[in-house]
Amino acid sequence: MHEDYATGSVICLSLHTLLVIPVGDDIKRRTAPVATYLLILSNAAAFAYSLARSLEYIVSSYGFKPAYLLEGVRVETLLTSLFLHGGVAHLAGNMVFLYIFGRSVEDRLGPLFYFLLYLASGVAGNLLHTAAVLLMPPSLVKGELVRPLVGASGAISGALGVYIVFFPDSRILTLIPYYYIILVRIPARFYVLAWFAYQLAIGVIGLGYPLTVAAWAHIGGFA
Repeated sequence: MHEDYATGSVICLSLHTLLVIPVGDDIKRRTAPVATYLLILSNAAAFAYSLARSLEYIVSSYGFKPAYLLEGVRVETLLTSLFLHGGVAHLAGNMVFLYIFGRSVEDRLGPLFYFLLYLASGVAGNLLHTAAVLLMPPSLVKGELVRPLVGASGAISGALGVYIVFFPDSRILTLIPYYYIILVRIPARFYVLAWFAYQLAIGVIGLGYPLTVAAWAHIGGFA
């Protein structure tokens, strides 16, 4: 399949740059993260359906295209795109971040407001992605306006933003796979802000190139 779409895999950026993977935190939660589990199941189910039907067709049909927003059509893709993924690694990476950071945010906000945060952050990410496309060189704008954007990263970035507000002093248990695998605890404040700084750098640099990773969707969701 020709993968001509932009994705927003949070963990892929970690693997290729910081080489760190979050595996837990030290937050004591009071409630079971039911909404987080349901979101993970929903994303997995949507991916399974995409494979059964045709991943390329589903992404093209239900992914968010900036042109839709400018034309005022297919506004539902602002939401449907948040549950679609371009591959197993894309899905798995995003769900790891959703599980690690989402549980504590859900515990603090409650399942309803947490779910609304997921949707609102994802939509905000899609909107900022559209704005970023319009700032690209004219030779790239036409193609990027019709390139579908998929992934839960913008939505998950919103959870990261709330996490750093509520739990800045927590520590993220992190797997670092260099020559051998080690586990270290990294202050959440440093972990999340370093992640955001990297998104910003990639977003600015990427304005001159075709978008394969939607860094501005991450930034929009986080903000």
